[in-house]
Amino acid sequence: MKLHKIFLSLFILFTGMMHAEIPLFKKPQTYKQHKMLLIQMQQAMRSGNIEKMEEVCRNAVDVMPEDAVWTYNLACALAYRVDKSESLQMLSRAIDLGFRNPEAIAADTDLKRLKGEAQFAQLIARARLLQGQPVEGVPVVVPPTVMMGIPFEINASNTVWNMDVGCFQSFFKLLQPVKSDGKASDYKGPAADLIKTWISEKSASGNSGDLYMNRDRGHSKLGVKDFPDLTPVVYCKDAVELKADYNLPNTMFEYPLIGNSSMAMTKGPYWRSLPRAALSDQFSSIQQCMLYLNNQMWIYPEHKDYDNELGDLFPVNAPFYTVVQGSSFADKVFMRAFAAAMAAFSPETKRYMVSTKTLAPMMQVLLRCSSGKVHTPDDYLKGSVHPAVFDGADLDVTNLVMRAHDLKPEDVLPVVNLQVVREDSNVSGKDYFDRLPEALFNTPCCIGRIARGVGYQRTMVIQAQAPLKGSPEYKWVLLQGDPEKVEIKKLSSDGSRVEINIGWHGFYRPKNSDGTPRRLMSGRVDVGCFLKGRRYYSAPSIISVYHLPSEERVYNEANKIVSVDYRNPLKRYSDPVLSVQKAWKDLYAYTDSGELKGWYRKLDDRAERFTYAGHKVLTTDKLDRPVLACAVSYLPRQVGGSAALPVMTCVNTESKFRYRYKNDKDEIGSFKPQ
Repeated sequence: MKLHKIFLSLFILFTGMMHAEIPLFKKPQTYKQHKMLLIQMQQAMRSGNIEKMEEVCRNAVDVMPEDAVWTYNLACALAYRVDKSESLQMLSRAIDLGFRNPEAIAADTDLKRLKGEAQFAQLIARARLLQGQPVEGVPVVVPPTVMMGIPFEINASNTVWNMDVGCFQSFFKLLQPVKSDGKASDYKGPAADLIKTWISEKSASGNSGDLYMNRDRGHSKLGVKDFPDLTPVVYCKDAVELKADYNLPNTMFEYPLIGNSSMAMTKGPYWRSLPRAALSDQFSSIQQCMLYLNNQMWIYPEHKDYDNELGDLFPVNAPFYTVVQGSSFADKVFMRAFAAAMAAFSPETKRYMVSTKTLAPMMQVLLRCSSGKVHTPDDYLKGSVHPAVFDGADLDVTNLVMRAHDLKPEDVLPVVNLQVVREDSNVSGKDYFDRLPEALFNTPCCIGRIARGVGYQRTMVIQAQAPLKGSPEYKWVLLQGDPEKVEIKKLSSDGSRVEINIGWHGFYRPKNSDGTPRRLMSGRVDVGCFLKGRRYYSAPSIISVYHLPSEERVYNEANKIVSVDYRNPLKRYSDPVLSVQKAWKDLYAYTDSGELKGWYRKLDDRAERFTYAGHKVLTTDKLDRPVLACAVSYLPRQVGGSAALPVMTCVNTESKFRYRYKNDKDEIGSFKPQ
């Protein structure tokens, strides 16, 4: 089965089809199930496991019975059976649901086993006959015309759900109102005198063609009347009832958008701000990046995630939104500043940024340059200019607006796309003991990792690319971290490929470039990549490596691990989404030559011993070397009631291993399954 088939629902959406049974605004609730099934499908296809493919497709069709692509994939998996009747039935169903590409069906190698069936030719003929026609029972999306400044309502008649991208997509056409000569006087936002003059001179675009969306149900709302022609986006009753209108954003538009959600999860052990919630979920973080790369500028309060009491709790410094210091209403000053900057852009520059999808990244450039910390172009490369959270006290709106108005199309820079070429691979159960992987997420402009493995140093090779004419010049900078523990090594003359080595930092207090300590403790190391332009550097693309605050580690002079205390002895806050709490301390043992023998685990009431392979020692020989050991499984278990956090437990499995040694001096040996 070909891998590309499972991504064809994007094509289906734009041929007028939707999933008829599941209500439109309920579809985000099935998105994560779809993505997990997609991952399982990829794994099954890579291994050629037809039975697993069929199982995954059946599960997907159970969850999304009106999804034409999953139904088609099930038909492909069933075609490998001796009895072809169910495969033909599913293919017929897929055509009914909208999979109507006769050429693709006829050429599909997975369906070649159906070519001897008379019904197969009939189904291809029916697909050709129905191709391009609406699916029965599915409303056709008709983009309405909306007058600028008048609220646009998202509803089922103008919106579709793209299951592969994980977003709604709303379609409409904004109509420019007839402007009177005195229209500029209606602007009442920041830097009003400047912007009114520019609008009157036609050197500023105003907010024509700009959208505003609030996703906290009006809790902290921008006064759009201060910004003429700024068009608010609202939700229909069905969307509100199904809770599609609040929390993190989930809708794509053809127009640039400013949005905010002044919300947080304030109760229970999994409390967090919305931006931290996005970073701890790979699907949400990818979605946030996708919106950023489609001209959307989202603003969120940090709400206790960046304060003196607990420190900096963000595992990644993400450039694809703006996180602001404070809680409710702290976002308002930034919303007004962004709306003013949008109004200040020249029409030519704004059109160029919208068409190249660089508006949101360039807004990040201007925001950072207008903070009062940037006096020369190279000042922009300082870590203090690129914090995880922005303080309203540093916001100079007039400077931001003037820079926006002065920006020319030739000043606009694309985002640097980052790709991991190679990185250290650590094994769960041997190098670390959480079930989650070390990779939080990969996006084009941001890569997030958790330093779980007990090795001192993490090495990554990163390739940077940017769609820029000529010879792009890349600049790599340590934005946060100890310069003595971080090495950025160029592997190409233009700096497009680098090797990054990051030593263990733990929970520490970062320093500024002048050596002064920063305000908050943090576990994060940030490396930024920038593209050098005519006047500006680009928005940062960032690689973050996060060190868990709950772990206390000791390394020897050779940077080999000596011990890890997972019991959080200093009682620091540690995000339970990123790491399950543990009740043990590991002490590592080495041979005289420095080779790892294994480790001893200290628990409250007992001690356990593990081999270098992570097997639990059951018996030893006369030289105290492991002879029989078993594999273990690490499982989070709920203890102390439903409100308590789970605790990681180590459970013996039935898999046993016999260790053998060459002679009495051999302390490592080798092992085979018993």
